[in-house]
Amino acid sequence: MDPVENPYSPGAGSPPPELAGRDRIREQVRVAIARIRVGNSAKSVLMVGLRGVGKTVLLDQMRSDAERTGIHTIRIEAPENKSLPALLAPQLRLALLRLSHVEAAKALRQRDCEHSQGSPKPSRSSMRILK
Repeated sequence: MDPVENPYSPGAGSPPPELAGRDRIREQVRVAIARIRVGNSAKSVLMVGLRGVGKTVLLDQMRSDAERTGIHTIRIEAPENKSLPALLAPQLRLALLRLSHVEAAKALRQRDCEHSQGSPKPSRSSMRILK
């Protein structure tokens, strides 16, 4: 194929114009996440391939798909010279902080709903949770 016309151009995670031929694996991951969400077991998915074939792009797309359904995710690149705990700890901390903010927002919304139904007004300290 003419190199100028060829839409394939490897680029370290940069998305191609079309993510073609990946529907089956995206569906596998969607089903696995849905099963885990309801408490069922799910099969793992292992992606292997040469550099530049689109593994990172596909992982980023599956991450976006999961986040659209309310799943919280983290993204980690693991170079061989770094320990896994050193890579995981900061990302997991950020994920836990995000979840904490989500739960605080839910609690505040619940208090606001109760207030609108005649319950006492939320205090200033409870409103500071989200700041």
